[in-house]
Amino acid sequence: MTVTSSRIWDALVVGAGPAGATAARRLSLAGASTLLLEKQSLPRYKACGGGVPARTLRLLNNLDIAPVSEGYVDTIDVSRFGRRQFRKASNRPLAWMVMRDRFDQFLTDLAAESGASVRDATPVQSIIEGDGCYEVETSTGAVRARHLLAADGATGPTARWLGIDSAPTRSAAYEVEVVAPRDALDHWHQAANVDIGYRPWGYGWVFPKDGKLSVGVVTAPNRGRTIRKQTDRYLGRLGLADADVLNVQGHPIRYRRSIGEPVARGRALLLGDAAGLADEFTAEGIAYAVHSANLAADAVLNSNNPAAVYTESVNQRIQPELNAARTISRLYYWCVTTWPWLALTASRHINYLWRAFFRVMRGDSTYTDELSILPFDERLTQALSGDA
Repeated sequence: MTVTSSRIWDALVVGAGPAGATAARRLSLAGASTLLLEKQSLPRYKACGGGVPARTLRLLNNLDIAPVSEGYVDTIDVSRFGRRQFRKASNRPLAWMVMRDRFDQFLTDLAAESGASVRDATPVQSIIEGDGCYEVETSTGAVRARHLLAADGATGPTARWLGIDSAPTRSAAYEVEVVAPRDALDHWHQAANVDIGYRPWGYGWVFPKDGKLSVGVVTAPNRGRTIRKQTDRYLGRLGLADADVLNVQGHPIRYRRSIGEPVARGRALLLGDAAGLADEFTAEGIAYAVHSANLAADAVLNSNNPAAVYTESVNQRIQPELNAARTISRLYYWCVTTWPWLALTASRHINYLWRAFFRVMRGDSTYTDELSILPFDERLTQALSGDA
C-alpha cells in the first residue's frame, strides 16, 4: 500500500447514502476533517422505494427537502393480491417521496458545503488497521484516517474487512420504476398501496413519484427466486403490465436482531444498512440510517472510546424500536396469513391501529410506546420478538 499523502483525516466515511452523507455533514460542521468516499459516480441510481418517513426530517433538524421531493403520501391503500380492501388517511404527510439519486446527492452536497471532502467514483479496495489510524486503499490511492464510518449498505464489504460483519437475517426486495399513465398517477396521488397476503410474509408497494410509480415486493429471502414473477403479477393486477420500465433492480435488506450483533470495533463504526438497522415491519431503513449517523458522529466527536459509546447508543436508542417492529411484524403477518378475512376486517374497523402507525411514521410516537399500550401477555411478546 502506497499512501499518497501524509495527511491523516479525523474521519473517513465510506458510502454517500443518507447515513454516510449525514455523518459527514455532522462531523465536518463540528470541525472534524472528514473525507466522504462513494464507489460510484454521483449522482447514482439506488434501488429503493424512495419513501422518506416524516420522522426522518426531525432527525435531520427539520431539513427542508423540498428541492428534491416528488410529493408526499398521507394515505395508505390496503389491498390483498391486488384486490382493494380499504383506504386510511392521516391528517399530515406520512412520508416524502424522493428519487434516491437526487436525494442522496442533495445530502452529499450539504456535507460538502459543511466542509467535508467528497470523492466519488472511488471504491475502497482494502483496509488495514494501523498504529492509531486506518490505512484505506482506494482506486485512486491510499488514505489514512483516525476513525472509519462504514455506510456502504447491506452488501458493502467494509464491515467484513473490519471484522465486525453482523445482521445475518435478511429479506429480499425487488423494485421497478415505471412510467405511469395519467389515470394511475391520479389514482395514487398522495397515496401508497400496501398489498398483503404474501407467504410466509411480505408485501407489495406502490409509491407515487413525479410522472412515474415505484412498484415492488419485499419478502423472505428463500422466496428470492420467485420475487420477480411476484412483482410481474403485481404489476399486472395494478394494470401496469405494459408500462414503460425505467429501472429495475433487486437487493437484500439486513436486520439486526440482537444487541449481541456488533456494530462497532475500536474506532470503526457501522451505520444504517451496513449494520442491519432496518425495520422488519415496513422494511424501511432511511430513518434508522440518519439516526445512526447522528449517534456515530456524536460518539466520534465526544468520546475516546467511540465503539463502546456508539454501540450503547444504538442498543438504547434504535434496537428497542427494531425489536418492537419485529414483534408487530410477526403478529401482523401471522394474522393476515392465518385469518386474512378476520385480520383485514379488524384492520379496517379498528382505527386505533392506523392512528398508532401514523403517529410512528410522523415521529409523534414510537413502536415501543405503541406496543406497550397493547394488552399483550409478556410471554407472547417475547415469543413474537424471538427472545423466548
